[in-house]
Amino acid sequence: MVTPFAERLAPLIRDRSPLCLGLDPSADLLAAWGLEGGAEGLRRFCGVVLEAADGRIGVIKPQAGCFERLGSPGAVELARAVAGIRAQGSLALVDAKRGDFAATMAGYAEGFLGAGSGFGADALTVTAYLGFEALRPVFERAAATGSAVFVVVMSSNPEGRALQDARHPDGRTVAERLADEITGFNAGLGGGIGPIGAVVGATLAEGDVAAILARLPHSAILAPGVGSQGATLAEVGLRFASAAGRTLPSASRSILAAGPTVAGLRDAIDRHRDQAWRTLGA
Repeated sequence: MVTPFAERLAPLIRDRSPLCLGLDPSADLLAAWGLEGGAEGLRRFCGVVLEAADGRIGVIKPQAGCFERLGSPGAVELARAVAGIRAQGSLALVDAKRGDFAATMAGYAEGFLGAGSGFGADALTVTAYLGFEALRPVFERAAATGSAVFVVVMSSNPEGRALQDARHPDGRTVAERLADEITGFNAGLGGGIGPIGAVVGATLAEGDVAAILARLPHSAILAPGVGSQGATLAEVGLRFASAAGRTLPSASRSILAAGPTVAGLRDAIDRHRDQAWRTLGA
């Protein structure tokens, strides 16, 4: 029997802090580190980051676009990175934001999630623009394989608000209805934290965050936007206090910019994770 994602996540939050480290080998970061922009550069970049993070971080989030820009060689390096993350006892959350019809989502689910999948990730980000029910194949695979899916509900980019704040005939916003649908799915599987999490931007106003979290009592929360996007961990601690112990504040560039040395990255990781512990620990 597989162990559910939430049960694997809880001790990692306790022992390694709630901090989620974004693994974003962008072309500009590779150049800043003095690495070439191809597959070898990706491999070296990820190797240094994972060495620095080993034993310190519970959840590491590879940004799929930074790998897929190279085509098939990048996909190989993404799979290598996911394997490396899992080998050091961390959870690999692939940030790919897939969203399609149900038949196609079944392919993405089989490709990304759980043991025996193409990439073997523990979690995947998705979008629901084609409808919540269109995502059901990936939800069902997550539940069956002990993995997780994080649905974008309220993003940290301002361009998303016009869509996310649009209202259905019943008065709920798109974001509110998505949150309710996520909670309904998780509640149908029993009590506690279910396999469907939510992406809620760390840069959002405190009132907006509180209102949407109240609709997500059975979800892990991914809160991107710490550091270069403007949110501090102290602010995240205040905004997401009601979901402490299940919120993963995500930082990438504010940590990765401390490279290319392992020592520099470890120092940045330790500073971020210690503050995440203080503000959002279980």
